[in-house]
Amino acid sequence: MAVVSTDFDEVVAGCADLGLELERAHPRPDRLHLDLREAGRRVIGQWLPDGAAAARTAGATQAVAPGLVERRGEHLVLQHGGADARLVSLARLVAGGAELVVHRPERRAVVRGESAAGPLWTKAVRPRRSGDLVRRMQVAADVPGLRAPVVTGWDEGCGTITLSHLPGRTLHDLLHGPVVDGPAADVAEPVGEAVGVAVGESVRRLHDAGEVDGVAGHDLGAEVDATRGLLDLARRYRALPAGRLEVLHQDAARAAAVVVGAGRVGRRSLLHRDLHDKQLLVGVGTDGGLEVGMLDVDTLGLGDPALDLGNLLAHLDLRVEQGWTDQGSARDVEAGVLAGYRPDERTTQAAAGYRALTRARLRALYAFRPADLPTGW
Repeated sequence: MAVVSTDFDEVVAGCADLGLELERAHPRPDRLHLDLREAGRRVIGQWLPDGAAAARTAGATQAVAPGLVERRGEHLVLQHGGADARLVSLARLVAGGAELVVHRPERRAVVRGESAAGPLWTKAVRPRRSGDLVRRMQVAADVPGLRAPVVTGWDEGCGTITLSHLPGRTLHDLLHGPVVDGPAADVAEPVGEAVGVAVGESVRRLHDAGEVDGVAGHDLGAEVDATRGLLDLARRYRALPAGRLEVLHQDAARAAAVVVGAGRVGRRSLLHRDLHDKQLLVGVGTDGGLEVGMLDVDTLGLGDPALDLGNLLAHLDLRVEQGWTDQGSARDVEAGVLAGYRPDERTTQAAAGYRALTRARLRALYAFRPADLPTGW
């Protein structure tokens, strides 16, 4: 069967013609994983340029979750109620009353349930990946002074990992405005340097854990490859103009040169690898001080601590450009992060390079996120 155009704008328009608003897409070489809206309701799906592949995907998903798969047109597969060919336990969890929070088709999902003790979080992943993810989570939970979810249950056959609840509000929410209720109600308003200091201290605790056996390395080359990979996908789907992509490739090369110019890292640190404002939970402890929890610690790797700092600071820049927060608040949080972390000169310089590299990657990533795309990007 013929493969249709892979222009991202045409995919957005095609979804609209089918009554769906495309909010964000996660690009893969052979398909787009979609977060959609229909009449205010969230819908998960996949758009495959090859109609025959779309039919196969729908059939495989239908076999796992009968009655929850919908075809719209030749190329769009909608997956209702957690239907997923590879996350075989997800539809059952949703049918049991769990709230679907995150769903990346055939890759990962997060659901929220309730227990007598409070909220209960379960990750659904491909079963063969669950063991490695659990090991990383346990490494993070064992870091002295670091608040991270604890694995409370694991079913390797089903690919489910149950995690403890961390209280607090995300730094992302705090950046947007005052907190008037909940566990972070006493956080200084507006969010400022004190919150940043607590975040910086928490990141430092993670990095001070040093090298841990069984955790894979992640270096500058891996970051550059990830950035180039996203830029190549943006080219494939024509999500960005060719001239803009060339500039971003050059930006990435210059950013990598800044990291190299900072000198070799003395000792590899335990890294989050995807550290940003939505991964950090801020609350008030029993002593009245700020506490910071860290989510999605299953991404842990070993490498340059400047990587996490640069990634976090680049996301603060992004929130300003999105209009999510003001420049003054972001600047205060950044100052606090650096004061709490206390980077040396080499780490400060390398973090500037990683910040610029992350910015290039975000330009490609957000080209696939119409609902969150900053003005002028």
